[in-house]
Amino acid sequence: MSEDDDLLAAEHALGLADASAREASDPAFAAAVDAWRARLDPLLGPERAPPPELWERIVARLPANDVDPARRWRFATFAASAAAAVLLGLLVARPAGETPAPAPQVAASAPARMMVAALTPKDGKGALSITYDKSAGRMVVNPMGMDAGGRTPELWVIPADGKPRSLGVVPEKAAAAMTVSPEHRAMLAEGVTLAVSLEPEGGSPTGAPTGPVVMTGTMSAV
Repeated sequence: MSEDDDLLAAEHALGLADASAREASDPAFAAAVDAWRARLDPLLGPERAPPPELWERIVARLPANDVDPARRWRFATFAASAAAAVLLGLLVARPAGETPAPAPQVAASAPARMMVAALTPKDGKGALSITYDKSAGRMVVNPMGMDAGGRTPELWVIPADGKPRSLGVVPEKAAAAMTVSPEHRAMLAEGVTLAVSLEPEGGSPTGAPTGPVVMTGTMSAV
């Protein structure tokens, strides 16, 4: 699936575009829409509305050399659309004349629930963006321009002991949601290293990376 198709899937999930016919007839597109809904659900629920500065904080935490200018522009454009969709949903859902309730105040010491990461290769080609909901153990991965050369990309977390643990194989072209196993959830803390290696079909047969490590990045809380 092309990046334009993936962007259309995101806009359809947000309600910014109507691609119902495409969703009904194209299983790959429908899977991309479901993945975007899984990613956006924690942000669009009324009790989980993101603060206005959320997207600025995400962009600010991504290293400048991890995403080229075109991708940064595309990311910022989508972020603005998402924020607009949240605002529109709140306005439509509120009865006329009703004064919106003040947003609940979150204690400064409350732990961050959402985390993100941007994995990029040293040569600057391709990327893998990750959104992780710590409370649900749910991760959404979105590859952009990845070329695995016929091999299987596998995602690893590398905690303080330096031993990689597999989080599972990831798609090469389309966004997908996965559930992180309970034993690995505690490892996904701020600053931990993530990596992608290229493995045989089905993933590493040894429980450790056997192919080249092509992407790395770190988790950040938002």
